[in-house]
Amino acid sequence: MKVTSGAEHIDGFNKTPNSTRKWCTKCGGHLFTEHPTMGVTDVYAAIIPGFPFQPGVHVNYQETVLRMHDGLPKLRDYPKEMGGSGEVLPE
Repeated sequence: MKVTSGAEHIDGFNKTPNSTRKWCTKCGGHLFTEHPTMGVTDVYAAIIPGFPFQPGVHVNYQETVLRMHDGLPKLRDYPKEMGGSGEVLPE
């Protein structure tokens, strides 16, 4: 991933040693999360104009307050590959 403009307005923090969350210091909007141990960067689909986002899974579903009945897998936390349990919860 390459930031083409506005890099001077990006800040971040490490919630865990496995990820760095990045946001815009001007508006506070979430931008992306870097996972250096996996060599992966998650870009928030909502910030890409015209991107036809199609979700494939819910993460951190254990914490939800609004149950969703959409047929997608609901993970308790994160996939095992991202340091989570990988546990799928019932819909």
